[in-house]
Parts: sequence; structure tokens; C-alpha cells
Amino acid sequence: MHIEQLRQQEVRRLLGISYTSNDDPAEKALEAVELVTESGSMVFTSGTDWSLRIEQGSWPELPTWCYPPPCWSFSDIVTSSAKLGRIREVLPLLNRYSELTGARLSFDGGVALSVHAGEQFTMEVAEGLPGGTPAKNAFNPPGTRHARHQAR
Repeated sequence: MHIEQLRQQEVRRLLGISYTSNDDPAEKALEAVELVTESGSMVFTSGTDWSLRIEQGSWPELPTWCYPPPCWSFSDIVTSSAKLGRIREVLPLLNRYSELTGARLSFDGGVALSVHAGEQFTMEVAEGLPGGTPAKNAFNPPGTRHARHQAR
């Protein structure tokens, strides 16, 4: 799935996909985020080269790469009072080699979601942004840049 295909999608639910080690069941590692839409779902996770991988989800099933299945689980990522709604802005984040390593999604409901691939997959949610417009540069980790500022 190409990142530009996310724009205008109506998101109903935001889920974390976590791995739980058999050695320490209390320790969960977030490995992916799944956005559930009216017509299916999309999964954001780290690729083997630590780039951001966006794939078609299989909600309510776990992705096939979640093996062994008993070690994996979904959890709702709750937004307090803000709702998600339609994705109004998609901002790809690139590394210095112009590889997609993250994305920032802004929703009509005033929520912004940022996902970052790498050795450790990370996710951030910002809520209550007026008019659904996220604060600029709210999710710019060091070493990334906005794709739209790349062409000069």
C-alpha cells in the first residue's frame, strides 16, 4: 500500500499490535499499529530494513507475520475525548537516504498520529488540536524530514 492512499480514509478504530515474550508476560513490545476503516484495515510496522512498512490489514485477524500467535495481541489505543474520523493530511517522514521511515497522520477529529519505524517501532498520539490541525513539527524526531520539503 502506498502512503498517499491513506488520505481521505475514514478511521473507526486505532489498535496496537504487541508481542509478549513467554519469558516475561508482563513485558509487551509494540510492534505495529492497525487502523480499522469501513472497508478493511491498514497496518504500520517496521520492515526488515527498518523502513516503514504499510500493508493491508486483516482485522480482526492478526497479521500472518505474528508468530507464534499466542505471543501476540491487539489493544485499543484510546484517545480521550477526541475522535479520529477522516485522515485529512498525510505527511511522510524520510531518512537522509529518502527512505520512508515514518508518517504523521492528521484526522478531522483533532487527533494526530505519528508512527516511526526502526530498531524499535514507536507511535505517538496528540489530541485536542483545534480544528483537527496538528501543531507543525510536533512529531519530527531527529534525522527525519518531511517529504514535501524535499523537492527543491
